[in-house]
Amino acid sequence: MKYLQKTLIIILILSMLLPSCTSQNQNGEVTEDTTAWLNMNVSYPSPTSLEDGGGRRARVVILIGQSNATGCSLNSYLEKNVPAEDFARYSAGFDSVLINYCLDDQKYTSAGEFRKVDLTAAAEGCFGPELGMAEVLSEAYPDEKVFILKYTMSGYSLHHHWLCGGERGSIYEAFITFARTYLAKLTESNYDARVGAICWMQGESDTTDFKASHYLANQTAFASYLREDLAKYAEDGGIYFIDAGISNSPYCEPAYPEINEAKLAFSKLSPLNLYFSTIDAGYTISLEPEGDPDWGHYDSLSELALGRKFGDLIVEAINDRVE
Repeated sequence: MKYLQKTLIIILILSMLLPSCTSQNQNGEVTEDTTAWLNMNVSYPSPTSLEDGGGRRARVVILIGQSNATGCSLNSYLEKNVPAEDFARYSAGFDSVLINYCLDDQKYTSAGEFRKVDLTAAAEGCFGPELGMAEVLSEAYPDEKVFILKYTMSGYSLHHHWLCGGERGSIYEAFITFARTYLAKLTESNYDARVGAICWMQGESDTTDFKASHYLANQTAFASYLREDLAKYAEDGGIYFIDAGISNSPYCEPAYPEINEAKLAFSKLSPLNLYFSTIDAGYTISLEPEGDPDWGHYDSLSELALGRKFGDLIVEAINDRVE
């Protein structure tokens, strides 16, 4: 009952905070609308400490989505669950994997700087998938610089907010401005910046029956817009779209199966589309905090594993290109 009560409270709060996504048809029936436009902050500061790239190729990875991409898994539980030497390494950060992040319409940012990935690129006291990604990518490319551009909006849907009526929506437009701004800054700093992969952790806010029924069409359009708008910076052979399934949390009822089916169907449309199931992988949402779990977000080891899986698929995709 506790998580059900929490769910109802969250739904009530969101209904008060978010723009209306409903309208009435001619018969007076309430239907879901597609015209939720947010007033996003698109003023992005320039980095002041970006070193000269010397003409080197810069591997760029994009991480986008909602709160499980933002990172709501607790650093304190990660410290309890991993060896002390690993936690010390995560705290110190990965020098060869740099991140520039803008979360929840600039609630948390790196202020335009590219910083080494550590435990601070998420909500306060939390970490996101970038940690596991950096661990894998630093091992795979120890002599290279990898840049992660992370842009997330917690609690917002693909149907209403990233897109709007199937077209580029307010969150999408703010993100693409962010991405282009810092890809241009890398280029100006004498890097040959190439986007090889987009990692997408989203879908929990699309789990009404109505939004889920549109998810495949929306994601198809969304990925097409991304590839079109980032084509100038695309890696040879195109940009991989690496998509994580959502959990079977009570917060993802009733339509999480339909969302994941749509993600799987999308992955079959192109060899550049990759999908993995977080449910089949055994990622958990029910253990932390102990006694009062956060059912909407992955437990610390699962969030770390989520990032590692993204990293593994990025490396596999790059290796496939080389072969």
